[in-house]
This record gives sequence, C-alpha cells and structure tokens, in this order.
Amino acid sequence: MDISTKLSGELQYTIDAKGRMSFPQCFKDVIGDGFMLTRGANHRLVAYNVDVWRALSDKISAMNEGRQKEVLKQIYIKGAIAVESDKLGRILVPQTLREYAGLIKDVYVVGSDDVVEIWDKATYETYMLSISDEELYAALEAMK
Repeated sequence: MDISTKLSGELQYTIDAKGRMSFPQCFKDVIGDGFMLTRGANHRLVAYNVDVWRALSDKISAMNEGRQKEVLKQIYIKGAIAVESDKLGRILVPQTLREYAGLIKDVYVVGSDDVVEIWDKATYETYMLSISDEELYAALEAMK
C-alpha cells in the first residue's frame, strides 16, 4: 500500500437510533463503497477493504487450532458483516456491533493505515489520553 492509499484522520460524526451514520467519502475512496465491518480491540469497530479482509480471514483460517485462532475467530470473523453505503452516503451499523462498541450518538471515524476505525467518542478520547508521552517516545524509538 503506497502513501496515497494510507488512511489517516480523525473525524467526528453522529449515529442515529437506527444505527445509520455518514461514512467519510475520503475513506470510502480508499477502502471502497462496500467493505467489511467487524469488532476490534478496545471496543472499537474496524472497517476493512474487501481484499484486505479476505487476506486477514485467510491468515486466520490457516492458523493452527488453539486459543489464539479461537480469539481471532470470535472477535473478527464471527462479528463481521458486509456493509455498503446508501445513496446518501450512510452506512448501517448493526445493533450487535453498536452494542459492542458502545455507539449511541457521538462517534469518531478514524483512518488508521489500512483500516478505518469507528469509536464511541468518549471511549476514543479516554483511550487517547491513556497513551503516555513515555509510551509515545518508546514507540518512536522502536521505529529506528
């Protein structure tokens, strides 16, 4: 994936009571109008381009049986659903995924390299505040 197709940015949106929300066109331009939406770590949702999703799913399927494979199947595979934006550019987030991520009204839609994350606003802000300067500096140092 070259730099022009890397996803970045934090955009605030709202989700309605029926689970509909606008999805940024700039992100759809990279991952497509139709994509896979599933659970992720830290009670966020993750949207994958269909090809990236297939590769991830294939890697999980090829793993040896055991706890790690079961965890990945439970979190990523079993909760995944194909999503497509409507004529108004909205997506429908299923109730089960909304409950998992605690999505009620205010959300962040975040580009993160090759995926898009959807977070409850308060959860995202708390998570971001939990990252210390020391952790950031250590992560930057690890890139060397």
